[in-house]
Amino acid sequence: MFINFIYLAKSTKKTLLTLTLVCAITFLLVCSGTFFPYSSNPANPKPKRVFLQHMTRTFHDLEGNAVKRDSGVWINGFDYTGMSHITPHIPEINDSIRAHCEENAPLCGFPWYLPVHFLIRKNWYLPAPEVSPRNPAYFRLISKEQTPWDSIKLTFEATGPSHMSFYVRAHKGSTLSQWSLGNGTPVTSKGGDYFVFYSHGLEASAWQFWIEVQVSEEHPEGMVTVAIAAHYLSGEDKRSPQLDALKEKFPDWTFPSAWVCTYDLFVF
Repeated sequence: MFINFIYLAKSTKKTLLTLTLVCAITFLLVCSGTFFPYSSNPANPKPKRVFLQHMTRTFHDLEGNAVKRDSGVWINGFDYTGMSHITPHIPEINDSIRAHCEENAPLCGFPWYLPVHFLIRKNWYLPAPEVSPRNPAYFRLISKEQTPWDSIKLTFEATGPSHMSFYVRAHKGSTLSQWSLGNGTPVTSKGGDYFVFYSHGLEASAWQFWIEVQVSEEHPEGMVTVAIAAHYLSGEDKRSPQLDALKEKFPDWTFPSAWVCTYDLFVF
């Protein structure tokens, strides 16, 4: 349509010159900061929203052994500018610490609070010391049994803070047929993984639930990968010295939401 518009114009040369001039002026205005998209003005606030999650991740293999463990502040900026406007204020947040997807883990192996991984292509992972919540989360397999209809039923138990996320990825040759959550029918998020958000009051019993996996072809890597993230959104466990120090560096036109979390991945 744009090309057709140019050809329909009376003077193609003049039209191209005008469009080029408009683009050049717009580019200069953007570069000069005239079109800076954020503001801390109370009368017309336009904050940049950022999630800062200080986390420790632990990955387990099929035998239950911890094969990888790391810690850092996982950073998500929820708009098109990414961290481009933040880097001049916090130089350590730059493209050299772009987060890398864990290809064999659901949702790339990160503790997504919401299933928006397909909307946010870039995030950052700044190395930091391990977190040590006073009330750590626990996750365990209670039972593994074969059903009369030849599926495998895995029953789990989880305890932790008031907000947790559970992630599932069925391996090749396996299908998640049903579970004890919602209406009983598993629904994938975009990309094929499963996302469950769980919350409770300040006092709650252990969370017990089960999933059923239909296996048409067995693989030595197991039939399913699951992970659980514990989000500490209140109390002393929400904070860490590194998280507080990083948050203070953000300019006043940002709105960083910061909390501590843990992430544990298992294969069955």
